[in-house]
Amino acid sequence: MLIKLSGSELPSIILTNTSNIFRRHLPAGDSMGAFGKLFLSYGFLAYLAVLIALTAAWVLNRTRTGLHLRAVGESPTTADAAGINVSRQKYAATCIGSMIAGLGGLYYVMDYASGMWTNNAFGDRGWLAIALVIFTVWRPNVGVLASFLFGGLYILHMYIPSGMNLAVKELYKMAPYVVTIVVLVLSSMRNKRENQPPASLGLPYFREER
Repeated sequence: MLIKLSGSELPSIILTNTSNIFRRHLPAGDSMGAFGKLFLSYGFLAYLAVLIALTAAWVLNRTRTGLHLRAVGESPTTADAAGINVSRQKYAATCIGSMIAGLGGLYYVMDYASGMWTNNAFGDRGWLAIALVIFTVWRPNVGVLASFLFGGLYILHMYIPSGMNLAVKELYKMAPYVVTIVVLVLSSMRNKRENQPPASLGLPYFREER
C-alpha cells in the first residue's frame, strides 16, 4: 500500500525520515567510548526487545497467568479439566506472540534496513528466529543472551577472511543453524523434560473430543 501511495514503479520503498526516528540512540552513548558504542548505540526497539523477553520470562515462570499458559501448552485437556479457558489462553498467546513478531519485522525495516522495504528482503532471518527459540529451549530470558551469540555467528563471515570465495562465506553463514542442530542432538540425548518443547505445541484442541 505504501509503495502504491508513493507512486513507485519498483517493489520497494524507502522511509528515511521515519527510520531516523526509530534509529535514534541515546545521546550519552557517543561520549562513553567503547562501552557506549557496545551497549548504548541502538534504537529503542532493541532495548524494548530485551524488556519484552525478560517480562515474558517473568510472566511465564512467576505468575498464575504464566502457569495457566504453560499448562495449556503441555496438556490442554488437563488444563480444561482444571477450569482453565483453553481457547482464551490460545487466542491471547497467539495474538500477543504475533504482535511481538510484528515488532521484530518493524525493527528489521526501520532500524536494520534503514527504512527500506523490499519484497522477500527478510531472507532466512525468520528461520533464524525459529532456530533461536529452539536453541534456548523455550526460555525467553535465555533468548536474550543467545540472540547475542546468534547475532555474532550470523555476521561471522564478515570478519573471517575468505577472499572472493562466496561459497566459503555461505558456509560461515550456516554457523547459527549448525549450533542449533548440535544443541538439539545433545538435548535429545540428555532427554531432560525441561529441555523439551511443550507437549501440545502446535496441536489443535477441540473440547468436544476430550
